[in-house]
Amino acid sequence: MKLAFWKRKKSTEVEHTEPVQSNFKSFTYDEVGIIYSYTQNAKTDADFYWESLEEEELAYLIDEHFVLPWEELFQIQQDSEHENVIHLLNLPKQASLRPIIRSERGLSDPDFKIILDGWLNENNIKVKSLIQRVGAILTIDGTEHLLNEPNFQLVEKLKEFSRLENKDTKQNQKYWANIRKLANKSNANLDDFLRKTLVLAPDKLQLNLRKNLISQESVVEVQPEFDEAPSNWLKTFDQYNNVQDQYSVSLPDGGIAHVVIEPQVKQVLNEIKKMPNRRISGERAQAFLHNPFAQLGDDAIEVISPESFEESKQQAEIYTYTLEIEKNYDELNHYISAKLELQENSEGEKNPIILELYNLDQTYHFIQAYEKKSPIFVWAGYEIDRCSYLDDQIEELKSDLNQIQKYQDEIQAQKVLDLSNYSGRVIGIGEAEKLNSEFIKRDSGESEWLPQHLMDLEQQLQDEDLDETIELLEQRIQQAEQNSQDEVEIPYTDKEVSLDDAKKLLDRLYASKKEEPKEILEESNANSQKKKKDTLLIANNIDEAEFTKQRVNRLLFDENNPPVARLPTSFRSQEFSLKPHQEYGIAWLQNLHQYAPEQVSGCLLADDMGLGKTLQLLCFIGEYLENAKDKKPVLVVAPVSLLENWEAEANRFFSSKFPKILSLYGDNLKDRKIPKHLVSAQLRENHGITNLLEDDWRGDAGIVLTTYETMRDLEFSLAREDWSIMICDEAQKIKVPTAMVTKAAKAQKADFKIACTGTPVENSLTDLWCLFDFIQENLLGPLNEFGTNYRKPIENTENNNEAALLKLRELIAPQVLRRMKHDVADLPAKTEVEHCKNIEISLLQRQLYVDVVNRFKKLSAEGNQGAMLTSLHSMRMICAHPLQFQPNATLSDSPKVSWLIETLESIKQKNEKVIIFTEFRDIQVFLKRILLERFGVNVTTVNGDSNTSSKKGLTRQNLIDKFQEKSGFNIIILSTTAVGFGVNIQRANHVIHYTRSWNPAKEDQATDRAYRIGQDKEVFVYYPTVVAEDFFTFEVKLDKLLSSKRELADDMLKPNTDLKNELFDLLSE
Repeated sequence: MKLAFWKRKKSTEVEHTEPVQSNFKSFTYDEVGIIYSYTQNAKTDADFYWESLEEEELAYLIDEHFVLPWEELFQIQQDSEHENVIHLLNLPKQASLRPIIRSERGLSDPDFKIILDGWLNENNIKVKSLIQRVGAILTIDGTEHLLNEPNFQLVEKLKEFSRLENKDTKQNQKYWANIRKLANKSNANLDDFLRKTLVLAPDKLQLNLRKNLISQESVVEVQPEFDEAPSNWLKTFDQYNNVQDQYSVSLPDGGIAHVVIEPQVKQVLNEIKKMPNRRISGERAQAFLHNPFAQLGDDAIEVISPESFEESKQQAEIYTYTLEIEKNYDELNHYISAKLELQENSEGEKNPIILELYNLDQTYHFIQAYEKKSPIFVWAGYEIDRCSYLDDQIEELKSDLNQIQKYQDEIQAQKVLDLSNYSGRVIGIGEAEKLNSEFIKRDSGESEWLPQHLMDLEQQLQDEDLDETIELLEQRIQQAEQNSQDEVEIPYTDKEVSLDDAKKLLDRLYASKKEEPKEILEESNANSQKKKKDTLLIANNIDEAEFTKQRVNRLLFDENNPPVARLPTSFRSQEFSLKPHQEYGIAWLQNLHQYAPEQVSGCLLADDMGLGKTLQLLCFIGEYLENAKDKKPVLVVAPVSLLENWEAEANRFFSSKFPKILSLYGDNLKDRKIPKHLVSAQLRENHGITNLLEDDWRGDAGIVLTTYETMRDLEFSLAREDWSIMICDEAQKIKVPTAMVTKAAKAQKADFKIACTGTPVENSLTDLWCLFDFIQENLLGPLNEFGTNYRKPIENTENNNEAALLKLRELIAPQVLRRMKHDVADLPAKTEVEHCKNIEISLLQRQLYVDVVNRFKKLSAEGNQGAMLTSLHSMRMICAHPLQFQPNATLSDSPKVSWLIETLESIKQKNEKVIIFTEFRDIQVFLKRILLERFGVNVTTVNGDSNTSSKKGLTRQNLIDKFQEKSGFNIIILSTTAVGFGVNIQRANHVIHYTRSWNPAKEDQATDRAYRIGQDKEVFVYYPTVVAEDFFTFEVKLDKLLSSKRELADDMLKPNTDLKNELFDLLSE
């Protein structure tokens, strides 16, 4: 501020100047402030001073007068720069008076008043003279006195309050809080009511802080306080989930303090309330300490001063630290750990804080924390200053870790690539070879006999641009292969299918175009190479015997007088007992296992469904792990829904002494896999190997449960494990020689392998060869030799070779155990109802049927091969649900529905339960509506497949349990794919296959959900079939095909009808 104002106006032209005057003009004022007459040519010191006040925008000029507002006057009174010149304002003497304040009525009264009731002099005596006030001037007996700032602010606030009308309680409290604060500053005399009525309206907050370290994490407690805050203010604040506009706080003397929250203060308190228990931790706490206003909002700076916040940090002893690092190395000069020394950045001398980076993982996370894009670096709850020294140290640590990673990469790659770590059947590591044999055809599992869901998808995609669809599907299959994904999303649908199914669908789409499919994963650009993905290469035993496990000629076992089964002590024999066929099965397994691995290497357990094979196997492996001298772990591979059943049976039938089980799928698998960035670069880049387990992944588990997909994806880890026993449950999953999952199973290093399946032959005898090539390598010879010596002569329907069949039976007999339910289980009868196979076709169905056949012949003549499956699907739906094609038709046009209603009426009379199987959702919806109308039953529908997650599996079983628990007549609709494994419905004894499955094994599995141990009623099975007098309908043909396949599954070695040719015949007739 320039105070030498008189110098600015002096002129060198003497003739135009007059002597500077120092005399004062009279002191004038009004409600706004002090008034001083403006003189164009300043003459006095006062003139120049007022000009300077106006230049500094403290005073302003209006109507030829300077005006200095009272607020600005009080400001310059406190400014030391004005100390020697403020007398030029000619101010009156300051009054030594205290205001007297009284009230009328209460705070809740609209007419509540706070009144200035006079003044007390220095002797604390009320001034009785006439007093007038204008602005900050009191006139007493004609003498002017200047009020001090607190008194002026108080009387102005009282005047403001007196002018308010229709005041509410909240407004009264707010004003009294502000007036009370000013009254305390001016030492005002208050009446009893006002003195006892404590209302606070804080406009500023202090954030008192407390810091703790919990589990190596910094935790800061925020305590919002304010002037005159009652001692239990925070306790009251914490009682509410949301910030209140007003709080009533109890006082120690029994009174109550009313705390009124201003809007700006409320905004800050709202942000604090969001903190759990007013606490923040970790990086969020550090960010808050670094800049609280970023979290508390832009207006928080009006409520909390940065100075007070810094002071709170100092009082809470919250400091930043400097860091020094001391690294430790092993004998190979590899970094192993580091000592961190933290020095507090405070004025006092403090001992350093010592921390440790105990291992490489901690060091890796330490580097990551330092390199985060954040203004602060926090480690173990301490805020550490960044500096060039630390930058260099971090770079050194990264270099140390890179050196170790290279070393570990070499060790890891050596372990994975060393063939001596695998079974003798593994002959190399490289890209999968394409296997060629006349006996590896689509009929061995890679089938044109597509599952229904793929047929539906193919039909749906026929409506799209086929070229574009094929291109998109190829890209997605390629991407899934490169990313090791199991599922592929089909273009133009919301469906996901397995990678193998996606490839089958792609083949079908190419077939419909009469084109050969491109090699999956081959880039369109000839110059680019496809990403390499190696696998374990095994001796495939296709053309010649590349790998053989010899079996002794005699494996002694007296079937009529078998040895006693040895049970583990963990079996709860007092609660449960085994059935005779189960004890026999355990004894048979134990007898065979005694010859392993030198004289025999496995067996085929082909028991019918529902005979308790899981319990037999648990007893077998439990006894082995309990008594073996040099015991090794056991591997169980199964679909995920069955793995859950394995765990459930182990918990139910065995005590805690049973060996520890590790479920290697889901979250348990994630926790044990090596992160991809830690897999050796050599393995990733040169071999495409990215899925590996940690070195000590198994821990102390004796039994490992995993899925077929996991076994395939983690073959480089699982195949290096030395297994004593390996069990493949539902082993039809490994009956295709070319499948990656089959090769992965055959690559495992196991002393004794058990293939479990109730359907060892589903399509051809190649299925049987593949299973035996897993359990007893080369027992049946190379595949081509087996096909020539056994498959061709046995499956020759015109000239069946009984000698070859008998020889094959004798060859496999010592290693096969197959019992059927009707032979060993004490079950009621199962009756196939024949009369339902003669439902006469309706006129509408006949017309629709002719249209489909004619359309198929036309499209076939045009070369559209894709029309075959589309037409098959249409024929199928015409028989089952003709109303889909003619919505206006009546129920009489669908004779199968009429038959169903009549059949259900009969079952209802018996008060029994019914399962209706159909996988078509539109038929399910239609039947639900019809059955609700006719029977008043809100029918439960269960869909899904055997590969669903265990949580979905439990949901399916819960729906089924509710169906079973309801007494009397009830109906449930199921998809055959929903009940592939692990679902039991013994309360129902009527099974209606409303639409037939393509696969008789799945159909029988569905039936056996009701016909199994625990069923106490005769079970009736219905295959309703629409027939015509003059031609074979689709359903008649399909029934014949399924019966043919069912015979094969029942006998294991019966020849099969060529389904492909039969299907073409079906359309050509």
